[in-house]
Amino acid sequence: MNTLMKRILIIQDDRKSALTLALRLRTKGHEAAVADDALTGVAMAVKFKPDMVLLDVSIQAGNGFSVAESIRALVPTYTPAIFLTVGDRTDIRQLPAGYGEAAFFEKPYDAAKLRR
Repeated sequence: MNTLMKRILIIQDDRKSALTLALRLRTKGHEAAVADDALTGVAMAVKFKPDMVLLDVSIQAGNGFSVAESIRALVPTYTPAIFLTVGDRTDIRQLPAGYGEAAFFEKPYDAAKLRR
């Protein structure tokens, strides 16, 4: 197994965008899984044990912050989160502190920056 390969869980209700992102990650040698809503995302995180989670702030059956908090409580290893949102949401940029965030990206995001 490639030591640089990461297990990445994408939790986003826009399935087409999530699958496109998963494909991009796989072509870079990562293992990627996709969940369409908050409940499925938390369940998959417990099973998949990702190295990182990419999640939408606004998702069905919850929100990205509550999902990140649930994952942090249920997955025994540190799992950083990259939050994705539509538009310039300066009102919530301070909220991710404490949720294990690695970054905060606005959609549409720059794929090269996200991969880094």
